[in-house]
Amino acid sequence: MMITEVLVPAQDVAWLPWVVQYFFYIGSAYAAALLLVVCLLFRRQTSHRLRAALALVMAIGAMVGPLALTGDLHQPGRAWHFYAHFTPWSWMSLGSLFLPIFTALAVLTAWLYLRADIAALKQSQRPLIRTLAMLTLGSWPTSDKTMLVTAIVTALSGLTIALYTGAEIAVVASRPLWHQPASPLLWFVTAFLAAVGLTALVYSLLPSNQRPAAQLTPFDHKLLRQTTTSAAVLAFLLIPIWAANNPGFTLYERSDWIINLSVLSLSMLLAAVSCWLILGRERHVTRLGLSLLALTTLAAAWLTRWISMIEVQTLARFDAGPYPYQLPLGTNGLLGIAGMLGLWLALALLGSELIQGNTKTGSTQPEPHHPMNQPHTSQ
Repeated sequence: MMITEVLVPAQDVAWLPWVVQYFFYIGSAYAAALLLVVCLLFRRQTSHRLRAALALVMAIGAMVGPLALTGDLHQPGRAWHFYAHFTPWSWMSLGSLFLPIFTALAVLTAWLYLRADIAALKQSQRPLIRTLAMLTLGSWPTSDKTMLVTAIVTALSGLTIALYTGAEIAVVASRPLWHQPASPLLWFVTAFLAAVGLTALVYSLLPSNQRPAAQLTPFDHKLLRQTTTSAAVLAFLLIPIWAANNPGFTLYERSDWIINLSVLSLSMLLAAVSCWLILGRERHVTRLGLSLLALTTLAAAWLTRWISMIEVQTLARFDAGPYPYQLPLGTNGLLGIAGMLGLWLALALLGSELIQGNTKTGSTQPEPHHPMNQPHTSQ
């Protein structure tokens, strides 16, 4: 009897951590755009600070996300080929049209909403800060109708991003865990966890003479609490449905994937429980509480993308594998993740300076006048 030994070389993963970062930041952007529309529709019940934080998360995510995407394309020339050789039957080619439109609309919407805050920088005692007031491009007012219409158009554009980002991976038939309706739904739902977490982080960075709890309205608490809880519960229900679509329930036969699925489920439960503990009492929200809320929601959103996009690629498709993966320390790994996070934080800190920047100069004046801050009066 002759024994033939077949050696299979280890295969590299095709989608690097750049795709996780892209889905994470762009997901937070379109989810924040949808939440901003809700806040504008109920602008009499929501606070200006929460709307400003959502606007910043939307704009920053729409700018940082595409940068992570160019890293995933491995070479800048590939982005140019999407336009030189347009293929409308490809979701990635369609995304090359959807993405710049959404980015431009997100930045425009954030700028329109924050113009009143930027104009208030004229009162700053620092010359450099007063120079930033020129970003308003004039003293013309932004009407509530214009603001709402622009935000709705941006949110609709964000839905096209959610559609194409989910579809471009779901069409990969060789990966059963991708090639199913549950995968894009899972990414869409957890995008709201990323939006809430980054909004809580930006909110805690905004300068103020008062505690964060004094700024949050009851509707703010309700919106953040229900968004986080709904997203976490839906994701918790989608995880076993998503995992069961792997042929033969093989994920439940592997100890490493039992751990992965358990971590995912526990992260959703932790996000929901921490949300109710932190936002359940409207008068007891602190910066520490907002930081904990951001930590739990961001961890749940990030783990979902990491496990469902990177860890899935370690599963064999047509052979016995292996497909090992270890996070490298270079630009395609840990350094790239830290760099994109640093860029996001830098833009968040810069954006926080534009919001009520005069409060950091020692002024005790109230928040700058904003058309969305007018009290509701009955006719």
